Amino acid sequence: MTDSATLIHPVQLGGLALPHNLALAPMHKRTNLAFRLMARRWGAAFTYTEMAVPEDLLDGRRHRGGNRRRGGRLLASTPEDRPLGVQILPVHAGPLVEAIAMIAETGAGDLIDLNFACPSKKVAGIGVGAAFLRKPEAAVELVKAAVAASRLPVTLKMRYGYTDAADDRRRALDLARAAVAAGAASITLHARSAVQGYDERAAWERIAEWVEALAPVPVFGSGDLATPEAILEMLRATRAAGVSIARGAVGAPWIFRQTLDLAATGVYRPVTPAERGRVFLEHFESLLAQYGPADAVRYMGHIGRMYAMEIPDEREAQAAIYRARRPEDFSRIAERWFGTKR
Repeated sequence: MTDSATLIHPVQLGGLALPHNLALAPMHKRTNLAFRLMARRWGAAFTYTEMAVPEDLLDGRRHRGGNRRRGGRLLASTPEDRPLGVQILPVHAGPLVEAIAMIAETGAGDLIDLNFACPSKKVAGIGVGAAFLRKPEAAVELVKAAVAASRLPVTLKMRYGYTDAADDRRRALDLARAAVAAGAASITLHARSAVQGYDERAAWERIAEWVEALAPVPVFGSGDLATPEAILEMLRATRAAGVSIARGAVGAPWIFRQTLDLAATGVYRPVTPAERGRVFLEHFESLLAQYGPADAVRYMGHIGRMYAMEIPDEREAQAAIYRARRPEDFSRIAERWFGTKR
């Protein structure tokens, strides 16, 4: 056992007990069932659905703008895919409460996560997601409504401010404190401001500030977690209760097992190109089972290129994945570019 072993530990989120503190973050068009299953097979303790608006989770006939087909896909799950957090983009309390009730009644999820972090123009630009960081009173009312309606733990995904200005940082932390006072079981902090998006360096020092300010409520950290070493360093530097790994797991679901091994033994085994190819094919086969051939090929063209990172002829392999149009193309790609034999 290494000194880092103490950084990996169980976490309690309200009534939900997690075996350890490495989670797969919710990601738009990425954390579908197929990807979540890959992460779990490689050691993730917890995963989330893609972000969903309440109307998509409810009957589209009763809520204008609802999409029943999308809602069903977002909530698709299996026994292996538990425990599962359902991430909701709250807009109005009414549909939010209805969606939470449906999730609880159907057993579709084990935790409700409210997204006050998404910075995209399609989300924050219409006054929701990260835009709530600038209207904390409205956000707190949504949190109160969610907690009152839910027998499941309610958590929040946030950024440390809409901008890096001191007033915005204070406003965001005050929102987190009010959410905890209203009954939120945990906060996940993406250590960037909303206007920074995803490109600038994550300010891990903000996570440390929130950990201290919100104790004893668990705070999970997110941002710049691309390697096992970075994950353990964030836990060590911030004293966060856990981490929520996003882009670092895309095309590399083994990052969870490598981190667990690094914490326990001080070393981890790199993944060979042939192993990458096997996981690439397993991921595609899971997509086939969930979506059927046409959509599975389209999804894999979007996400599969990440599996080719750091292999010989990386760019050529990525181009081949992008050009793939039939399921059988991926077996040939795995053999040609990854050296994977079926």
